[in-house]
Amino acid sequence: MLGQLDPYLVGAVLMAVLALDNTLLTGLVVPADASIILAGTALGGPGEIALVTAAGAFGCYLGASGGWLLGRRYGMRVRHSRAGRWMGEHRWARAERIANGSGGGPALAAAYFLPVVNALTPILAGALGMPYRYFIRWALAGGTVWVATYLTLGSLAGEFMRENEHLTVPLAACAALLAAGLAVISRRTRAARTAGAAETAPAETGVSGPGGSP
Repeated sequence: MLGQLDPYLVGAVLMAVLALDNTLLTGLVVPADASIILAGTALGGPGEIALVTAAGAFGCYLGASGGWLLGRRYGMRVRHSRAGRWMGEHRWARAERIANGSGGGPALAAAYFLPVVNALTPILAGALGMPYRYFIRWALAGGTVWVATYLTLGSLAGEFMRENEHLTVPLAACAALLAAGLAVISRRTRAARTAGAAETAPAETGVSGPGGSP
């Protein structure tokens, strides 16, 4: 948890983090959601939250625009690059469903609340030819709500911790255990998904066409 810092400094750092999240795919190294909540713990009131929200929303605008241009320029090559493979194909598939427009503009806005997927959606929106004005309007709306919500949660958490410093260690331990448990569950889920795909592939190759040998 951060102590109270200059909100202009917090806003500038957060703006840079969110801008890079959509363009350099830094979300796996520096999770944007956690960065916003951490920034919120350094804020002390509605005025500071509003100021940093504006900076964060501008960072979302820069990142979403950069991601859209990246997808427009390089297409699906980003998805199949080394950095793209690190993101996980299941996340790309989820982002592609959103970028295809099946859920409309509200789905684009809500994508910001999906960790990592929110960094991939702008790239796929550009690669799939989604009009920039339509995309950026909903992306900016979603990004602003996302930043404001998590900053407020972070600010409330920071205020609580400052008033109850004796609970810092127990709560940190609980958070660490929860994070470790979620990581184990996520790893086992991915392993099960990979095993299922590996079992399906031989079964499909074993099916012959009409007139073919069994």
